[in-house]
Amino acid sequence: MSRNPESTRNQPVQAIVIGAGIGGLACAIALRRVGIDVTVYERATELRAAGSGLSVMSNALTALSTLGIDLGLEKRGQAVESFTVMDHRGRDIRDLPFKEVCETVGAPSVCLSRSDLQEALLDAAADCPIHLGAVATGFETDDTGVTVRFEDGSSAHGDILVGADGFRSAVRGRLVGPETSQDSGYVCWLGIVPFDHPVLAPGSVRHYWGSGQRFGLIDIGRGRYYWWGTKNMPADRSHAWDGTKDEITRAYAGWADEVTAVIEATPPGDILAVPSRDRTFLERWGDGPVTLLGDAAHPMLTTLGQGSGMAIEDAVVLAHTLAEPGARDDLPLALRTYEDRRRDRTRAMVAASRSMSDLEQADTPEHRQVRDDYFRLTPRQELVRQQEESLTFPAIPDPEPRVRRKLSPLERWYWTADRTSPLHGVNRTRVHGPLELPLLRRALDILQSRHPLLRVAISADEEGAAPAFRPVGGRPIPLRHVQVPAGEAEADARWQREIDEHELAEGIDWRTGPLVRAAVITREGAEHGEDVHDLLFTAAHCIADGMTGLSLLGEWVDIAARLSTGEQPPATSHRALPAAEDLLPHHHRGEAGAAALTALMERDEEEARRLRPRRIVPSRPVPFDRRRTRLVHRSLTAGQLELLVGACKRHEVTVHGALAAAMVTAVALEAGTQEPAHFSIGSPLDFRAELDPAVSYGEAGTYAATLPSRVLHRPGMPLWPMAGAISRDLADRRQREEHLALVNLLDRAGPRTAADDDTFMRYMDEQGPLNLCLSNLGRYAVPDRVGPWRVSGTQVVAGISVTGAVVATAITSHGQLAWNFSYIEGIVPAPRAHQIADMSVRTLLSAVSPESDATHVSDASA
Repeated sequence: MSRNPESTRNQPVQAIVIGAGIGGLACAIALRRVGIDVTVYERATELRAAGSGLSVMSNALTALSTLGIDLGLEKRGQAVESFTVMDHRGRDIRDLPFKEVCETVGAPSVCLSRSDLQEALLDAAADCPIHLGAVATGFETDDTGVTVRFEDGSSAHGDILVGADGFRSAVRGRLVGPETSQDSGYVCWLGIVPFDHPVLAPGSVRHYWGSGQRFGLIDIGRGRYYWWGTKNMPADRSHAWDGTKDEITRAYAGWADEVTAVIEATPPGDILAVPSRDRTFLERWGDGPVTLLGDAAHPMLTTLGQGSGMAIEDAVVLAHTLAEPGARDDLPLALRTYEDRRRDRTRAMVAASRSMSDLEQADTPEHRQVRDDYFRLTPRQELVRQQEESLTFPAIPDPEPRVRRKLSPLERWYWTADRTSPLHGVNRTRVHGPLELPLLRRALDILQSRHPLLRVAISADEEGAAPAFRPVGGRPIPLRHVQVPAGEAEADARWQREIDEHELAEGIDWRTGPLVRAAVITREGAEHGEDVHDLLFTAAHCIADGMTGLSLLGEWVDIAARLSTGEQPPATSHRALPAAEDLLPHHHRGEAGAAALTALMERDEEEARRLRPRRIVPSRPVPFDRRRTRLVHRSLTAGQLELLVGACKRHEVTVHGALAAAMVTAVALEAGTQEPAHFSIGSPLDFRAELDPAVSYGEAGTYAATLPSRVLHRPGMPLWPMAGAISRDLADRRQREEHLALVNLLDRAGPRTAADDDTFMRYMDEQGPLNLCLSNLGRYAVPDRVGPWRVSGTQVVAGISVTGAVVATAITSHGQLAWNFSYIEGIVPAPRAHQIADMSVRTLLSAVSPESDATHVSDASA
């Protein structure tokens, strides 16, 4: 759901918040502070907080201060002055540097009763409408926003819906369906009572550890203490504890005097018993105009005392995100941005709460010793670091770079071709070793967060006019998993079949985005008992050329490797770049650029008239919308590659020139050419480094221009003169910057409207110079090991779409050269495509070493 900025410019966003607990009220306060209208709906018939205490840590107070919100909590509760961990008899294990860290981060941590915090939040919410007794039962979304239905038959409509309705969230249930909770294995007793004891100092927090039991005693101000106790017991009892105060008293018999005394001072009716549980962390919190916050999004155990702090942080980050320029024009995207900003922080806090709970609740002598030694022996600076990380509110990041612009003429042409017949680049690598799908999923999400062009779709009218990139939120890169059965015939080549039948044949939905997808093909125990995984990364050509695809594939694997070690790689987004045409050097823009392009076109037209170069002749016509690219995979072994490189050095030609000459020879022989004739072969030239500013290979985009070389084929002529001619032609044309001039071609000569598309496609298909191409990406530095895995077989496959007949891609990595021939099925039937590929390889091998066995053509899968 996108809001029209013209029609909504003066209308505030209407937010519905479900839940009037800490998270819901904090959300209402924060959203109202940035000018959003909020209505809160609460299922309870009265706002009455449970008789328990909690902590609002420094990070939460810092977060509120970024919006100028001061709840005055120090007047309602007690700031922490000391934090001591002890054994069950009250003997010190460790004084924690908690107060010191609070002073360092610049805000206190305050302990208070839940009712005092609720009162402070209600005061700050002022006249915000709060509807009690409103039990939400479901919601529906459409282009106008979201409609929430309630149990009494009423409904409410808003632009966005925030589910802040706690552990049993109805909004979360509607989003993700039924879930089970994770039991921590103990009950938690809670109480608040006026209390004093000689060992207690103002602002003290004291934790006592026993065997399968813990106890906390916290000053919450005004002569009151909040206490909690835990005891291991089966879930069927902890989830519905029906014991008495006497049972609690017996559980803590023999503990420190202040522990037994505070239990004794608490009336039985003031003691609460609650199960200690959380849920599996939810990686995606929303859809469309709906999101979650606080315990509804990420319920956590109470061990770190950060449940309220995380809810408050959520509310503040949500408000900041919705206040950013342009956020209200695309509210679902803004909600996904909020979720992205909060996911890593809350995931880490949920995990830390559970791991610390498991450690502290130790119930065997060995585990208790590990627990106590950990706190006794951990260096002070490490404790300070851990607490600073927890108590520091992460700075609100700058607005996420987003691509929101019209497609350039070049991008529009690639998109036009793609929506007629798939125009993709497919990148493949093989990973050897154990590799879990969830790890790849997380790595793919981080990769997507880094690249604005991996977070876009394309908008256009019904006729395909005025196409524009628009950012999309909450749509992850699709990840398809193929499990290859043991013993499957040709299992090692399954990746080729997947590319043929899926990646090259199936389009990407440009309307919804993203314009990329991924797949992993797994063969368990395929090599000496070791798992083998072929990773495929497919991208629409309008956002990625071959070098972009390779870079993204390598980055995906690298992120996964770092995640496998427990590291959390950065997910910060790269800059959002304009189109390549807008980054050309100044002398290739405007009138100067037009003049350079005119000169290039005139030279090419004159050369074409004079040489009359031949093209691959179609075996039969295939309608544009029925064209599909297919693959013939070939490769050179390490020994053959060494011979090729040596021969190229001796003849002073490039490897690209030799490969292209071999392809021209194969096409000429396949056509039965009996006399000298010129053939045209296209070569994409990368121009990233020549842009202003330059673009790195680590930034997504399409930055290659294809120049045709018209080369003379003489039957029986050695390969090297032709290879030299191609090498020199490309070097001369690059020096004249013709590849840069060519970037403007589509602006000058491309289709102007959707009605022109078919005419332009037909012209390019029948008369264009590029129905035979070679893209040689050269040596690509893919490491043989990445993290725990061995890596091999990195390569690229190019789609063809509506123009061209055969396109080959070559890349040298892992000591081999992968040479993949793509062809349009029907225009070039499969036997003919295989013949051209085989003849290209044989021609090349015969030229590099006439004595070698040139009859061996490698199609090794790896």
